[in-house]
Amino acid sequence: MTGRRWVVAVAGLALSAGALWIVLQTVDVAEAAAVLGRAQVLPLLGILGVVAVQAVVRAVRWSVVMPPRVDGTRAPWHRLLPPMLVGYLGNAILPARLGEPMRAVVAARRERIGTAESLGSVLVERLVDIAMLAVVAFAAALLVGGPAWTIQLLGFAAAAGVAGMVLLLTVGLGPVLWVADRLGLTRRAGVRDAIARFVATVGGPSRRRALLGATGLSIVAWLLDAGSFWLAATAVGVDLPYAAAMLISGVSVLGTAVPSAPGYVGTFELAAAGTAGALGVPAAEALALAIVVHVMTLVPLALGGAVSLVAMGASFGDAVHEAERTRGV
Repeated sequence: MTGRRWVVAVAGLALSAGALWIVLQTVDVAEAAAVLGRAQVLPLLGILGVVAVQAVVRAVRWSVVMPPRVDGTRAPWHRLLPPMLVGYLGNAILPARLGEPMRAVVAARRERIGTAESLGSVLVERLVDIAMLAVVAFAAALLVGGPAWTIQLLGFAAAAGVAGMVLLLTVGLGPVLWVADRLGLTRRAGVRDAIARFVATVGGPSRRRALLGATGLSIVAWLLDAGSFWLAATAVGVDLPYAAAMLISGVSVLGTAVPSAPGYVGTFELAAAGTAGALGVPAAEALALAIVVHVMTLVPLALGGAVSLVAMGASFGDAVHEAERTRGV
């Protein structure tokens, strides 16, 4: 691991520790534990169902943006689901969201797809995902009359997301290749070819249909994600409108974009509990809600990643090594 990666990892741990400290200073942990102890089982089972459906939707979305295999056929969603779950496992236990390039390299090997194209599909999926999350969360903030800071923050994020989508749908990342050429970064034919294939996968007119399809599926995925928060609130005895659950979901997931410990420990709880508290949810119930969602969404997907590794006969260490190599580590 390079010095830069160590800095990111240490900064993430520090931010997670700071977030946890803030949470522990503002919430009665014993009371939150008591709330968790009284949680209803049926809504918790419902969360598992939502997580399963959401995973399928995301796998379908990945299949939409994934370029064809070398033989011209397309990888179906059920073939991309195991590599995607491996990515969730990587994000849960490794720093700096290393699970994203991990799933790209696993899928590239499994489906005979170029690594550059597979990485490009993951990037475009993340860009569309975050853009639509910001739009959905901003709409939710307006619907529930959320705190001013949520409306301002999400309004800015939604505007940036829409602008980014317009860029992807029109010119894509073509200018990046032009700049790389002018800087002399693409003198080696192999390097230029890889960058060109990566750029072509991410956006531009030829990718418009795939991007629009991914946009619709992303909205469905985030509406499902809000369902997990709504069910968690029900489990801990909180009467939470669905739009409010959408707002909490949006702020919580956007909060995981900052560097943090593996699994977004601390930053997720602070964002989720803080937003729920701002909407009037008592502190203990707000923290309990955050913990329920975090555990019930993170653990099953990570376990699914471990099972997928065994089923595919893949090596976790090899996947990590290849992912690091793609990042220039």
